[in-house]
Amino acid sequence: MKNGLILMILLAGLCFAQEETLLGGDDVDFGGFGGPVWKVGMINGKAGVFSGGRGGLIINHSFIIGGGGYSSMSDIKTDMTAEGTDKPIYLNMYYGGLEMEYIGRPGRLFHYNFMVLLGPGTVNLVTHEPNEEYANSKFFVIEPGVNAELNVSSWMRVGIGAGYRIIFGTDLPDLTDEDMSGISAALTLKFGSF
Repeated sequence: MKNGLILMILLAGLCFAQEETLLGGDDVDFGGFGGPVWKVGMINGKAGVFSGGRGGLIINHSFIIGGGGYSSMSDIKTDMTAEGTDKPIYLNMYYGGLEMEYIGRPGRLFHYNFMVLLGPGTVNLVTHEPNEEYANSKFFVIEPGVNAELNVSSWMRVGIGAGYRIIFGTDLPDLTDEDMSGISAALTLKFGSF
C-alpha cells in the first residue's frame, strides 16, 4: 500500500512538471522590434501613398502585440469642389492603433505572417490656395494583412505584403465608408531582437 501511494505521488508530480503555458517558465522568449512602413493603397478610387511605423513585443518568436500609425504622404484630389466655388477638394488621412501579428516559421529565411490593425483615424477634406479645412471626420479602421518576410540578419527583417483597410463611421458629405476603404500593398522594415 505504501509503495502504491509513493508511486501515485511520483506520477502526479511528473504530470504537473510537464505543464506547458504561453507565459511563464523557462521556455518563453521575448523580443521586440520597431521600424518604418510604406503603403500604396486605394482611397476614393485613387492611389494614395502612406508612410508610418510600427513596433511591438515579440513572444516566442511567433506572436506580436504592438502598435502602428500611418498617414497619407500627400493630399489626394477628389472629384468634389468646395461649395459655391470651383476649388477642388483634397483629402488626407491618418490612422493607427493596436496591431497583432502571427509569424509562421520565423526561423526560415523566407516566412509569412498574418496581422491585423484595429484603431481610430481621421480624414480631412481641404482646399488649396489658400489652404483651408473644408470638413473632417473621425472613423474606426480594421486592417487585416498578410506578408512575406525575409530574415536579412539576426536584427533585421524586410517584408512585403497586402492588406485591406475597412473603414467604419465616416461622416462626410459625398464620401462614404466604402470610398475610404481599399486594398493596399506594403513594404516594412523591422529592426530589433527577434
